[in-house]
Amino acid sequence: MSILVRPVSDADLDQACIIEDAASADIDINLILFPGPSPPGSQRKRVDSLIQLRKDDPTVVYLQAIDTASGRMVAFARFHIYKTPEETQVPIRKLKSELETNQKIRNLESDPGTNAEACKVFLLIECLRGNRRWWELDRISVWRRPDSVCTSTDEGIDLHMLHTDPEYQGRGAGSVLMEQIKQSSYELGLPIYLETSTKAHRLYLKHGFKDLEVVEIDFRPLGGPIYKQPLMMLEVSESR
Repeated sequence: MSILVRPVSDADLDQACIIEDAASADIDINLILFPGPSPPGSQRKRVDSLIQLRKDDPTVVYLQAIDTASGRMVAFARFHIYKTPEETQVPIRKLKSELETNQKIRNLESDPGTNAEACKVFLLIECLRGNRRWWELDRISVWRRPDSVCTSTDEGIDLHMLHTDPEYQGRGAGSVLMEQIKQSSYELGLPIYLETSTKAHRLYLKHGFKDLEVVEIDFRPLGGPIYKQPLMMLEVSESR
C-alpha cells in the first residue's frame, strides 16, 4: 500500500475522530472511562475540541496517512512539540484554568456516556503527558514518574495518539506516521515520550522505544481495577 503523509485540516478532523473511535473501541482504559453509549452530537463536540486546541496551543501537530489508491485517510496522529521549558507549561496552565472554573468536571458530569468519577481520576493525564510529574486527586495517586527519569520541564515530543483505521491495520500506515514523527525528533534534537496500551506496545518497541516504567492508575476506590499503562521514550539517537 502506497502512503502519503499530510497535515490535517479542520475539514479532515471528522474522519480522524471516526478512526480514533474505531481503533480505540476495544482498549481497556476506554471501556473504563467511556462505557457509553455516546450521546448525540458527541463526535461533533470532539471535532470542535480538536479545532479549538489547535487555535489555543501552538505546540500541537496533527498528521494523517493517506492511502494513495483511495485518497482516504487511514491513520491519524496527534503530538505536541515542546522546544522550551516554557512550552512544557502550556498544558498545565490550561488544566489549572479548567479546574479552577470547574468546567472540566461539569463537562464530565453532563456526558451520559462517560464514567465521570473514573474520568476525574484520569483527566490529569492530559496535563501529565506534557509535564510528566506526580499528581494526586482526592487522595488517589493517578500518575507517578521519578524525578530521576524526567523532570517537569523536560523538552520533548509528546505523542498523544496514533490510530490506524482497523480496516488498514497491519499494512504500514501507522509505521509511516511514526517514521515522520521520528524524523521530527531527529531534526529538532528532542526525545519522544508516550503512554501506550498493551495492544500497541509491540509497535513502539519495534520502532526503538524503550520502557521507562509502567504507569499505574488506581480505580479500585471506584470499583475498578488497577490500570497499568507502559510509559515509553525514544532517545534522539534512536530516531534514525
